[in-house]
This record gives sequence, C-alpha cells and structure tokens, in this order.
Amino acid sequence: MTGFIFFVTCVTLFLIFNFPNLKYGEKMRYILILITIFLFYTFLFAEKEGIDSNFNRDIFNIETIVVPGSAISGEKEEIESSTLKLHKVVDLSEILSDELVEIQMIRKSMYGNEVSIRGFGQENMKVFLDGGVIEGACGSRKDPSLSHINPLMVEKIVVQEGPFDVTKLGSLGGYIDITTKKPNSSFEGEILGKAGSYGFNSSGFVIGGGTEKIKGSLGYNFSESDQYKDGAGERVWEKREGLQAAYNKRGKDLKAFQKSDIWGKVEIYPLQNHTMSLEHTYGKGEDILTPRALFDIDEEISNLSKVSWEIKNLGVLSDKITISMYRNDVEHLPFQKYRNVSAPKNNKAESIINGGTIQNITKTDFANFIYGFDFYFRDWWADVYNTLTNVKINDNLIPSVESKNFGGYFQMNKVFDKMEFGFGLRYDLFQQQADEELIFTKFITNENSQTDNLLGGNISFKYFFDKDTMFFGGIGRSYRTPTSIERYIQSNSKFFGNPCIEPTANTEFDLGFKCIYGNWMLQSKVFYSFLKDYIYQEKNLSGYKSYTNIDAHIFGGDIKVITELGYRFSLESGLAYQVGRKDSFPDNNMDRDLGQIAPLKGKLSLNYNKNDSNSKSGAFGTLELIHSEAAVDVDTDVGEKKLPAWDIVNLRVGYQFRAFNLNIGVDNIFDKEYAVANSYEWDALGGSGANPSIINEPGRFIYLTIGYNF
Repeated sequence: MTGFIFFVTCVTLFLIFNFPNLKYGEKMRYILILITIFLFYTFLFAEKEGIDSNFNRDIFNIETIVVPGSAISGEKEEIESSTLKLHKVVDLSEILSDELVEIQMIRKSMYGNEVSIRGFGQENMKVFLDGGVIEGACGSRKDPSLSHINPLMVEKIVVQEGPFDVTKLGSLGGYIDITTKKPNSSFEGEILGKAGSYGFNSSGFVIGGGTEKIKGSLGYNFSESDQYKDGAGERVWEKREGLQAAYNKRGKDLKAFQKSDIWGKVEIYPLQNHTMSLEHTYGKGEDILTPRALFDIDEEISNLSKVSWEIKNLGVLSDKITISMYRNDVEHLPFQKYRNVSAPKNNKAESIINGGTIQNITKTDFANFIYGFDFYFRDWWADVYNTLTNVKINDNLIPSVESKNFGGYFQMNKVFDKMEFGFGLRYDLFQQQADEELIFTKFITNENSQTDNLLGGNISFKYFFDKDTMFFGGIGRSYRTPTSIERYIQSNSKFFGNPCIEPTANTEFDLGFKCIYGNWMLQSKVFYSFLKDYIYQEKNLSGYKSYTNIDAHIFGGDIKVITELGYRFSLESGLAYQVGRKDSFPDNNMDRDLGQIAPLKGKLSLNYNKNDSNSKSGAFGTLELIHSEAAVDVDTDVGEKKLPAWDIVNLRVGYQFRAFNLNIGVDNIFDKEYAVANSYEWDALGGSGANPSIINEPGRFIYLTIGYNF
C-alpha cells in the first residue's frame, strides 16, 4: 500500500510542478500539504509494512518537559541549547520561529524582534526568565522581552500553548519560559565565535566550576552587525525613504546594532537537600536601528537578577518547596539623531519589575499537588525631551504607572490506569495606578487607579491507549491585564490611554493526539479561543486614538509528522494555521479580520544526525523548506497590509571533533524577497504617527560558527 501511495504522490508532484496556471507560491503550498498527507498515510500503514520498531524516540522530545501537576504536558515544546548553536543566533525570536511551525516572528529590525503563538503575541503571550516575568521598557515594543536574553546563557526554551498552567500569571494564550544554564562542580567552559553576512559577528565564552558545596559560572558575549540587504537588494534604512523620519546620511551608513552581555550564576548547598541560587545578567545595547518606528535606540541597559532557595524532602507535606525573588530593570533611551526631522526628540523610559514566588510540591498516593503564591510589582515611566535644548516637553508620556499583582494557585494531577486528570485554579488581585496627571485622556473617569479581581483555571486530561499513543484535551480560562500604555499613555491630544478598559479573558478548548509508531511520530492539535474584552486599538469617531475592549475568537491547529529514513536521516513535516475574527468592533473599524494573525505556515526538513547524541565526533545537518501562505485575512482598518506568499530554503551543517565544533549555515539560499508578518501597534512615542512599516527579511545570509569546549 505504501508503494502505491508513493507512486500516486510522485505523479501528483510531477503534475503540480508542470501545471501552467499555478504560481510558484501555490505550488509550494500544495507540495507541503501533499507531503504531509503522504507521511500521515504512510504512518497509518506503518505496522503492516513492517517498519522497524527499534527507533530512537528521543528525537521527538515526547514528554521531555515535566511540570508537576500539568496534565497537558503534550502541549509543551522544548528547544535545547545544542539546537540554538546551529543557528546564526542574532535573535531568539528568529530561532523560535524557525524551529516551531506554530510560532511566527514579527520583524522589527535585525535585532529586537518578537513572536506570536497561535495568533497570541506581545502582551497576550508572556515571557519568563527562570520563572520571573521579563518585560521591555519601550511603549512601542522596540525592545521586546526576548531581546534581553543572550542565547549563550540558555539551557532550554519551553513553549506552552494555551491557558493550561496556573503557576504562571498573565498567560492569556501561552508563554515562553527561558531556563538558563546551571553551573557544574567540575571545571569546564565553552568559547564560541560566529561570523556572517552583512558584517555580523558574535563572540563569547562561558566558564564555570566549583565544589560539592558551591559552584558558579560566568559568561560574556559581544555581537554586532551592519544593516542587512533584503532579497531585492535594499538595505534596512531604505524602508523609511519617503516616509516621516527617514534616515539621514549618517543613519544610512550606521551599523544595525551593537550588544554586550555579561552574566553569572552561583549555587550554594549549605545543608543536605538545600540549594541556594543567585544569578545576575547585565546587557547593554547601543545604536539599535528600528526603521519600523519614528525613533531608534541610543542606548538600552538591562539588569536582571534572581535569588532562590529550594528545599527537598521536608516531610509528607512537601517534596519540594521553592522560595524565589527577582528584579528585572530595563532602561530604554530612544532618539532621532539619525533621522531627518526638524525638531528631534529623545525619550527616557524605565521599567522595574520586582516579583517572587513561594511554591510547594506534594506527591501523595492519591494525587500530586502544586500550590503557591506569587506577586509582581512593576513601576514604568517615560518622559520626552527636545534633543536640541534638552528641555522636557512631556513629563508624563508614561505617567509613572505602578502595577501590582497578587496571585494564588492550586493544581492537582491525578493518575488513573490509562488516564491522567488535571485540575487547576488561580486567583489574581491586580491593582494599577498612574501617579501623574492624565492631561490628555478624554474618557469619563476621575480615577487614576483601577482594581481587577480575576478567577481562572483549567480542567484537562490525557488518555493513553498504550505507552506510545496519547489523546489529550482540556478547557481553560486565563486573563491578561491592561498594560500601562493601554490604560495611561499620554502621548498627545490625539493619542492617549483608556483607564476604563477591562482585562481580557480567554476561554479555550484544546484537543490533541500524539503517537509514536515504529519509526514514526504523529502529532495533531486543534484549539478554539473565545476572547472576552479583547484589548484592541481604536480610532475614535472624534478622531483620537486609544484602546478599547471587543469580543473576538481565534481557532486553528497544527499537524506534525516525523520519521526516520535510515542511515541517520530523518524527515519532518508540519503545518500550522489559525483564523481570528472579531465578534464586536471598535469605532471606525468594520473589518472582521482580527489583527496580527499569521497565515498558514508549513515546514519540511531533512535532518542528518550523528550516530549517538553523546558521541564526541560526527557530522550533522538540516536542509529545510519553510512556506507561508499570503497574508490576505488582515485588518486593513488598523493599517495592516496584505503580504504575498513566500518560500525559503535554509541549510545548516556541522561537524564535531572531540572538543571542537564547526557549523556552517545559509539562510534564504535563493535570496528571496519576503516579509514574514504584520504588526499594527502604534508608535507610543511618535503619537499619532503613521502605521508601522513592513520590514523585509534578510537576503541570503551565510554564517560560520567555531566552538571549543573544555
């Protein structure tokens, strides 16, 4: 049967390639869909064809993430640090978008991009660093959360889809949790250097060691790049030609960014079963060009700190208790030094987050329990200055807004014969207050402070047909609270926040199936999200811009098929698709399409692996095709633009010889011109400025990585 299916597939592929009325992008779409269907049907007939069952299941990362009490661990994806090194590693958002078909990147410049999961991006998708919330300070999101994390410090990246983890606050449509590397007691280290097209270079090291009582690590990395050219040969600055705040001569010749990071971690073991951890990261970026907006970034400084204390085996009521505190401080200084403007402005913004968690895990014969309390305090302010005179022209752009969140949660995981049942409950008390006057807001309110009481949770299950086949699903409800920008921004008389907006509630249904069968892995997921009071931009009938609540829904799903071909080759295919629709509308907006929803995305990759993942020598590589449908279901009433379909081919190859690693990669081999996604957020500092420009992706990008471990 498989032979017949293969024959039919080959004939169909031949017809697609030679059909005269199909455009190139349409051909790629049908090819990806056809190959995925072929792999799916071959999977169904795998047992009858006698596929070898002695297969290395580890490459599928099935159940590699274990969160106590989480019943839908099949909803999580993991990317290891070894995978990160294969990429050019300019930005974590690029790696996430490339590795996971469910994630779409939003390009802002060569450095400082962000991602969306299933149509949930920006504030609708939280980022955590070792469990602590991390946010940028820019009201226009020129410094998204992922931009403050250096890839060399990352041990793994966990991606959670849906509202199925009550231990994380504000996770409306999911979250990304970055786990940093732990130090070892033995002396060891790594030196890594990268160089690539458009003047890109990056170099750094990590070194560590210790004893049984104390161990630590220290790392440093510096990276920089010139402005890249897209597939049409245009440099980044050219995207602002003819628009407000176009680049001047100096800006046209400037580098795209320079970034330095230094980090350290110490673990102390004062008593048996006790672990104390202290960590700090310092990052500094300079002259970061952001052509989508009216301002670039003069300087950006981040200080990220955390201290935690973990105690294991305290007794029958506690298998592990963790007490942690963190402080994430980001200073952001936009300016217009490299723009053609008659009265240049600059901005000073700072976001300081202090938070902590007390969490206990208890395992009993009846069920496993996880419960705890967390808190989150954020102070966010920004002022605007006249660059020529240094006179403050707006001292309450972000009017020193204090956001406080106190949360408590309880989660239970019960294992039956062939089923796991999960139940989670979370309550949050959220308070927000602007400590300066709201000079522009025209909404009918005398209050500079708001209080929100939020109750959410989830019920979920996993059913195991056998040890390799699982069906999972659940229903969950989660919230995300308004940002300081959405409630209190005071840009000018035409652009200001809305203190009256409500938090967004997501009620989501998820179903999925995951199976390993011989040499095959199949995974499919579908979801439906009903969004109550979804926070959306609005251009009021009176002509001003602000934010409002609407009702909306997002639904979609994805499918992945992976198989081992033999001789160390494996093949992976995946498709992801989501649709967003408004159920109610902002003023002056009757487009039913919800903004920032990525079109269908597909991925097909051929992988070559070493004989043994623990082997000290061997070659490895990946050849991949990534396809995106045209973005046509866009919200044109908020300025989104229709984007054409695109296809790119990437290649990554490497060789490890004992302690040495050599990686070579080529992204966008055929030098295609394309843009990945829309992003419609307004420029908070630019006020009523134009809709953000669409920035194309880099053209052919060749890079080389050399590493040494000791």
